[in-house]
Amino acid sequence: MRFSRFSKSSDPLGRYYTDSMVGALLVNSMGLACPGTVLDLGAGEGALVGEASKIWKSSRFITVDIDANAGSALLPKLKGSIITHHTTDALDFALAERLGLGQGGVDAAICNPPYLRPRWEKHFAAILEEAGLSHVLPHISEVPSDLLFIAQNFRLLCNGGRLGLILPDGIVSGEKFTSFRKTLINKHRIERVIELPRRIFRNTDAKAHIVVVSKHGKASDQITIQRIEQNGLLSPQLKLPAHFAEKRLDYSYHVQTTSCIKLNQRKIADVALSVSRGSFSSSNRNNVDFPVFHTTDFSLCEDSAPPAFRLSHENNETTTEVVASPGDILVARVGRNLSQKVCMVRSGRVAISDCIWLLRVVPEHREAILAYLRSAKGRNALEAACHGVGAKFITKSALLEITF
Repeated sequence: MRFSRFSKSSDPLGRYYTDSMVGALLVNSMGLACPGTVLDLGAGEGALVGEASKIWKSSRFITVDIDANAGSALLPKLKGSIITHHTTDALDFALAERLGLGQGGVDAAICNPPYLRPRWEKHFAAILEEAGLSHVLPHISEVPSDLLFIAQNFRLLCNGGRLGLILPDGIVSGEKFTSFRKTLINKHRIERVIELPRRIFRNTDAKAHIVVVSKHGKASDQITIQRIEQNGLLSPQLKLPAHFAEKRLDYSYHVQTTSCIKLNQRKIADVALSVSRGSFSSSNRNNVDFPVFHTTDFSLCEDSAPPAFRLSHENNETTTEVVASPGDILVARVGRNLSQKVCMVRSGRVAISDCIWLLRVVPEHREAILAYLRSAKGRNALEAACHGVGAKFITKSALLEITF
């Protein structure tokens, strides 16, 4: 399938409207012939259910949105009796009764959850508990709307029912959601994950993924992951062992890692002595009487930290903050183009901001790692390892997992 455009925007309710081609890809990826009852929570403009109704021509569709002016409210007039729309809160604990359904009364569900954290309500805990997701984050009140919508869908789906989702990169690959992914793998069945390109939604650099899950489906030893390439076509499938999927499910990361394993390359962790974060914030770096190296001070052309940032003898003796020494590699920790910001301290000592990782490795591998991280392949590896919307970031563990 080829994508002609990447568009659609968000609104005050945190919804990112789904391109029709993405909606069609999600529905086709679910591998269902024609489910009886299909649910779309937070239906928004109705792009997902609109595409689903073209493919599942004999299905019955139920759409829900809290916004009375949502475009999906017009679908019953446009599509006829196959679609029933409800203007109500998709996270109502009694939603099944409001929709005239019993628990487990839905055969399939499609959902593009809003990207926000709603004000916590007591009944959210009960929704998560019933769906078996109350333990996936250390503090239950920190659960974002994505997970609440997934939990609500699980409550309404029948056993074996299939859920097609569009999820942000953080949930698919972020360390914070490791327990959530583990639960999906062990308690349900992840059928397929397709990584979507950045900027597929207008006005955001967010990377998202199509994720298809079968409720209480038989666990699989392997999970199929793919990516939409820059030419708009689907990549070849990668069969990911389930124990790797707990760590992260994004195609870009695993295809890079798999290629490196085949070449018998080593991880940075194998030769690293330490990784530490700078200690000067972007605000207090301006309040000291010596220069502090920041992400804006990297040069695309130079692989060395500028001499102007060397600490004087006096400042070197008095500062107790994290300071880089000769041979240390500096890697931008945050930023839209962090993959292009890598250099080495060649002489003197350099104070660094908290937006930079200080990577210290055994001497015999310093130059090799620096050269790799500044190469096209190394920059691709950094891109694959980072997370975030707009200002991306790379974690300590993700940096150490990069192979060279």
